[in-house]
Amino acid sequence: MSIGYFIVYNPLSYAMMDLLPGDSLTPLDVISYLTGRDAHALNPDNFIEFLDFPLRKQRVTMIDTLAIEMCGAVYLQNQLARLSPAHVIVMMDGKRKNFSRVIREKGCLPRAVFITSMSATFPTAAMTAIVLNHGRIPVVLGGIHVSTTPEDVDAFIKPYVPYPELVSVVKGAGDSFVLREILDDLEQGKPKPLYVGHQFVENGVWGDFANAEALPPLKINLLGQLPLIRHTALKDFRINPVVPYTGCPFSCKFCSISALPKKQTVLHFRDPDDFIEELRTVQRGGVNFQNRYFFFTPDNLLFGKKKLIALLDKIIESDVRINYAVQVSIDIADDEMLLRKIRASGGTHFFIGLESLDLRNLKYINKHIVADIEKSKMTVEAYYASKIRTIHRYGISIHGSFIFGLPYDYFRSLSDNTGADVAKFCLKNKIGIQPSTITDLPGSELFKESQQTGASLYGPRGTMGYFLSLSVADLSETNKIPPASLSYSPLVVAIMVYEATKKICSPAAALRNAAFIFFRSFAHPTKNGGGFRLRQRFLDALCSFVSQIAVALYKEHGDYLVRSKDGVRGIMERLFDAEKNIDVKRQFAKYIAQFVE
Repeated sequence: MSIGYFIVYNPLSYAMMDLLPGDSLTPLDVISYLTGRDAHALNPDNFIEFLDFPLRKQRVTMIDTLAIEMCGAVYLQNQLARLSPAHVIVMMDGKRKNFSRVIREKGCLPRAVFITSMSATFPTAAMTAIVLNHGRIPVVLGGIHVSTTPEDVDAFIKPYVPYPELVSVVKGAGDSFVLREILDDLEQGKPKPLYVGHQFVENGVWGDFANAEALPPLKINLLGQLPLIRHTALKDFRINPVVPYTGCPFSCKFCSISALPKKQTVLHFRDPDDFIEELRTVQRGGVNFQNRYFFFTPDNLLFGKKKLIALLDKIIESDVRINYAVQVSIDIADDEMLLRKIRASGGTHFFIGLESLDLRNLKYINKHIVADIEKSKMTVEAYYASKIRTIHRYGISIHGSFIFGLPYDYFRSLSDNTGADVAKFCLKNKIGIQPSTITDLPGSELFKESQQTGASLYGPRGTMGYFLSLSVADLSETNKIPPASLSYSPLVVAIMVYEATKKICSPAAALRNAAFIFFRSFAHPTKNGGGFRLRQRFLDALCSFVSQIAVALYKEHGDYLVRSKDGVRGIMERLFDAEKNIDVKRQFAKYIAQFVE
């Protein structure tokens, strides 16, 4: 028996860079490349055969490695489940569940498919939309990429579909007002080409909906391989993303959020009671390592301080027992009262955007902390180190985001370069790293600059080179011409990043950092472990320990990306083949051999 349903599709990234330069290609050729079928023969009778892309060509992201569910997709699913109780809302990612399986199980085609995408997954979203359109299935595209660069839908989807009127775009939030309008229009068979949403987070959306079909939970594979962990409950440790509020008032040049209208970047807070009720829902049935640890998703926890303090107080007063990781700026160390509240409420791990140890680079990317560093009269390293020591005193572990390939980076040898300097800093200060290459994210100020100056590596917006290179817009490799100090070489940047990550995320370094923070955490517990609640204090410390171990997954992720396998060239081999500087090729010919199949 068939049942009416909608699909919420959160697509995977796929390896597409082997198709470059791609001058004579179209998105149909990319579909052919992934499926092994001639997409020029797409029609209403065979389109289902083109919907599932082989996983051997998946480009694994750090989100996959850390097993963090994309909460934006879950939020969209819950919104639809609440607004359309007569339909089943099926979550799908193309891996845990794919189109052919869902369509076979349901016995009919979906009423519509809602696709949310970041820049790195937009090519997958585009190809999927093209295939679905041949089956006359309405597609609603949203997410940060479509919100900041909606013209890509007109360039790479609509010219290749027979029914362009069935392709819709949502700029901004998928709020209840927009989704209700979309559902009404779909019911009438007249979807609009464009919708605009503003309310990025609403109350009453999170929770259990009987008509929402969730995916099986992701797992952090590494934890099941570690000798000390694989035989304990820690092997099932899970990071649960939650959204207490959204918005960001900053305008860092590397961030695409700055391209949104200001009214779409203002802070939107949920009611604290609604947020805590969500935490209780997740922990229904008892607290364990699958539901104890959360990732608070705001870009910077420090926004809206008055409301933040009210939220933290509510958590502290509540009966929930949580630990959480969160993004925060380094100046959190200047407010020890707030640090105490964060720790008491369950704050366990900070992800801090440090970006660079060179003040000139921080000025280049418009980092807001520059004024404070200059006022302190300290070097960047000394300034950061002093703040890190303060945070560590509260038993909170840290990993810092560093961007490589910036204008004032340098590379003289494998042991003398910006990456080596960052590695020494991280090891000395007992922190992990998120290594990022400078990436022009569509919509960001850096992207606009590169488009104007011709600094883009793979071609201007609207070309197939640009379209294919969106697959690497996940911060794992650069898509702009590096500076002269790095020999204008993307290969040099990739090597510098890999070598730094190998040092910082080595098993020995990870264990040293984890042991250090375990004892700091035990000495400074959250409200869960206060007084003589030694078991809860121990669990607090274990969560800190695992936080720092998990950061070492960046090396595992890096190894996956740099090595060639299954006929797909990894980053190192591909960039070496594309390298134009003879001296660089000669210098690294033997080095690259270790990454080739």
